[in-house]
Amino acid sequence: MNLLRFLGMMLLAYLAMGNASALAADVVQAAPTAEAAQTQRALLEQRVTAKWDALIRKDFATAYSFTSPSYRKLFSLDAFRSSFGNKVAWRRVEVVDVEFKGGDAATVGINIHFVYHQPQAEKPLDMQTYVQEPWVFVDGQWWYLVKS
Repeated sequence: MNLLRFLGMMLLAYLAMGNASALAADVVQAAPTAEAAQTQRALLEQRVTAKWDALIRKDFATAYSFTSPSYRKLFSLDAFRSSFGNKVAWRRVEVVDVEFKGGDAATVGINIHFVYHQPQAEKPLDMQTYVQEPWVFVDGQWWYLVKS
């Protein structure tokens, strides 16, 4: 009976080692996925920063080029440009966080530093706010999904 118990324990240990090897193989296979996610994050952050750099320069044509293809089919550059007022001057942005939602969507958290020109104030106000922007991955590229 002790021999049977011993053999049973050996079999369990052997199976556990086999499962551990399979688990290790899964981890090794997952490594390229983590690397791909880092690459996608870097590409997305680059696009977000480029869009905001264009807005800071008031280069609305370039900023418009970062909007999703479906948005550009429905709305003209003039419509995009008219959605911005003139009381705010953006100064700089910082990407704070990126949350991927599957392989084709993400929400990007951004700190925006700006100057607000209040109508009856003597001096403009330096301000900062946090916003979350939706981005989609279409045809091999990240695009800003404009909220209506």
